[in-house]
Amino acid sequence: MKKYLALVLCGVLAAPRAAQADSTTISQLVSVAGAPTNQLYGYGLVVGLPGTGDQTTQVPYTQQSILNMLRNMGIALPNVTTMQPDDVASVMVTAEVPAFAHSGQHADVTVSAVGNAASLAGGVLLPTPLRGGNGTIYAQAQGPLLVSGFATSAGGNSTSVNVPTVGTLPGGAILATTIPAVFSINGGSALLLNTPSYQTAQQITDVINAAYGGNTASAVSPGEVDITANGQDPMRFMSGVLGLPITPPQQAPTIIVDAQSGTIVMNAGVTLGPAVVSHGDLTVNIQTQNQVSQPGPFSNGQTVGVQNSVVSAKQGKSQVIALPKAATLQDVAAALNAVGATPSDLIAIIQALKQAGAINGTIKVI
Repeated sequence: MKKYLALVLCGVLAAPRAAQADSTTISQLVSVAGAPTNQLYGYGLVVGLPGTGDQTTQVPYTQQSILNMLRNMGIALPNVTTMQPDDVASVMVTAEVPAFAHSGQHADVTVSAVGNAASLAGGVLLPTPLRGGNGTIYAQAQGPLLVSGFATSAGGNSTSVNVPTVGTLPGGAILATTIPAVFSINGGSALLLNTPSYQTAQQITDVINAAYGGNTASAVSPGEVDITANGQDPMRFMSGVLGLPITPPQQAPTIIVDAQSGTIVMNAGVTLGPAVVSHGDLTVNIQTQNQVSQPGPFSNGQTVGVQNSVVSAKQGKSQVIALPKAATLQDVAAALNAVGATPSDLIAIIQALKQAGAINGTIKVI
């Protein structure tokens, strides 16, 4: 049975390419300098697991973490060689805190196993300090985990669904210290483009100057636009600038290929020219039969194992398909799906079409 590849198409399928992109706001294209998203991390323990935690004899840092925690609580164990709990797991806790977050606010965290725990489902994260890149503790996380996957095993057989060793804790981190952020220095600031572009930087500059005057904004590079408040209230000024509508330039035709999963993603600029594709199937089958060779009576020979391999190859009938010119994403999807190739074959066909100049767009393999 053939598997057909689902193409993920970014853009409006029914609209012709000549149509303008929908208007957006400047805030969706830039971030404000001095106010980035902050990444926090920490090491902690998850307890209460139903026998799916770390094997402490194989993960010594989990055992050491348990001992350190107990010592801090005034509990000293004279002999630790017999301590082999299976309901505790070492984890890394990560979080992204938006700019201008203040102490007392909550943030979501992600908890990932760093030992050999089979699953974090049903566990509770112990209080874990979260640090920034400078080593300062900004938050603390704790609470029961939400795990979408599960794993089970019995009699040497095991099965798992999704990733049971990663869980989330919505709102599980509480900021203890306000993370510094500055968006205005002496009435001036900078807008950093999410995707550097000469055209987009100049377009943002023109839109801001048209609304606030000719000396308000200046594009200093494809990735930065400097703005000046000119004596206006910084909060009101920045709110107005980020809310200005803008029509971003059309994206360059791009084809993203995920070779591992067989996924292909195209944006709205990809078109297909007339081409002819010949596609066939080649299947190679190798079967091995294990047999035993017995020596003759009184021959002083030895019994040995013998492997007999049979190799067969089958090539399917090749089909020649004429691909018509396709100017919209819907047409491109229909033409490529008509080939009826497997995901790996379709990736090769797209690469060959690119070499032949029949499909426009930059191919990026991830």
